[in-house]
Amino acid sequence: MRNLIYLFAACVLLATACKKSRNNTPKPKLERRSLQDKEVSYLHPQLINIDGDTLHDVYFVVGLINDSEGVHAKFAALAVKHAKLLSQPDSVIKLTKGEVIPVIPDHPREWNGYDTYLCEILLPAGNPADTTWRGAWTAANRKYIGVQFMIGNEPYLGWISASVDTARDCMILHEAAWRKASAGNIHAGDLE
Repeated sequence: MRNLIYLFAACVLLATACKKSRNNTPKPKLERRSLQDKEVSYLHPQLINIDGDTLHDVYFVVGLINDSEGVHAKFAALAVKHAKLLSQPDSVIKLTKGEVIPVIPDHPREWNGYDTYLCEILLPAGNPADTTWRGAWTAANRKYIGVQFMIGNEPYLGWISASVDTARDCMILHEAAWRKASAGNIHAGDLE
């Protein structure tokens, strides 16, 4: 009887070890690229080529809109033809380090290239000297934009690190990382 118990325990240990070894397949590391702290400001847009191929992926721009409230300098990130940004209705999502960037996001988050708003500077019509910053990205310090783009026919998932300098009225683009979407979700700011 004792031998049967030893045999059973050995089989359980062997099965557990085999199961663990199959589940520990390492995910590929993210590729990383410095964006050299490029600045985005009015009349100084930036086209970003995340992976260094011949296609640009995201266009950062500041556009002016004048209405009855005053002049709005709107910071926007536009996904170029084959790319998409992680957004929610009306704006690009500001991610913090470690937040999940999913292959398939939960509603109301979605991958698209149309909700491009980050933040804005408002110069009120009544008193243009009394400027006000508005939006989720105001004074952001090294936060992340989720990005999805194509290389050939293969979808990739990644992030762009950016800050908004309210003292200098600009956005600063720090770095980007990416890997094949088939490897699963990634985390903002992670390099593995």
